[in-house]
Amino acid sequence: MSKPRIIFYFDCVSTFSYIGFEFMERYRRLWNIDVDYRPIILVEALIASKNMISLNKLEYLFHDVSRVSAITKIPFKSVPDKHPYDSTVVLRTLQYLKTHHPDKLVPAMRQIWQTTFVELIVLESVDSVKKALEGIVDANMVDLAIASDNTLNAIKKNLSEAREVKGFGTPTIVVYKTSDSKPEMYFGSDRFEHIAIYLEKEYYPMKQLFANAKV
Repeated sequence: MSKPRIIFYFDCVSTFSYIGFEFMERYRRLWNIDVDYRPIILVEALIASKNMISLNKLEYLFHDVSRVSAITKIPFKSVPDKHPYDSTVVLRTLQYLKTHHPDKLVPAMRQIWQTTFVELIVLESVDSVKKALEGIVDANMVDLAIASDNTLNAIKKNLSEAREVKGFGTPTIVVYKTSDSKPEMYFGSDRFEHIAIYLEKEYYPMKQLFANAKV
C-alpha cells in the first residue's frame, strides 16, 4: 500500500492555520508522512464559500488560540492591530520557496507566523517580509517571488483546488490514505484525532504531543 499524504491549505493571517501547522509538523514526523503545504488567500476562500465570520466567533477564536498556546507552549501573544492584513506578498514568497527552495519553506512559515502573532507585525510590504525572514532566506527571494506571475497563479490554483473539496476557510486539510484513495477533507486545527483514526496512526492529546521527545 502506498504511503499516506496530506495537503494543508493555509493563510498566514489565520491563527488556526498557525496552530494547525505546529500540530501538523509534529504528526508529520510521528507518522512519517508527506505533507504538502499550499498557500491560499483566506478572505477569498471565505467569500467564495459565503462563510462569513461573526464578531463573536472572532473573539472566541482568539481566546481559544490563547488557551491552546498555554497548554502547548506554541508562541502566541495576540493579533496585530490590522487583522487580517493583505498577506499576498507573504504567500507569494512562501509559494516561491515551496517551488525553488523547499527546505526553507517550513522555517519561513514558522517565522512569519511568530512575527505576526508574537511580535504583532503586519507583513504587507515587501520590506516587512524581507525583514521578517532575515537569516532564513536571502532578501532577493522576496523580489523574485513578487516578480514572478507563477507565484500568484499557483495561489489561485491552490484556492480552486480547496474549493473543489468544499473547503471554506483555513486550514483546510485534505488526507489521502493511499495514492488512489478518495480524499477526506478536514477543517481546523483540532481534527488530528479524526485524521489519526482515519489513517490508523498514533494519536496524542495536545499536552502529551508537545511534551513528547520523539516529535
